[in-house]
Amino acid sequence: MTLLTPRNAVLLGALGLLLEVLAIIPPIDDATATNPTLHYTQHGVLFLGGLMMGVALRDLLVAGRR
Repeated sequence: MTLLTPRNAVLLGALGLLLEVLAIIPPIDDATATNPTLHYTQHGVLFLGGLMMGVALRDLLVAGRR
């Protein structure tokens, strides 16, 4: 398994955070209240953002231990 470089890990984590924030801003959150498809898509985006941040944190922790 190859790890991301620290710079790429930080960028991946930042992109994951951006996805999380975009998924919960009021216009999008209000739209998901009325549309079930958007609601479940929002859940998927939140999951993907969390996964990206988790991978980034893992790679940063492993790189810090070297």
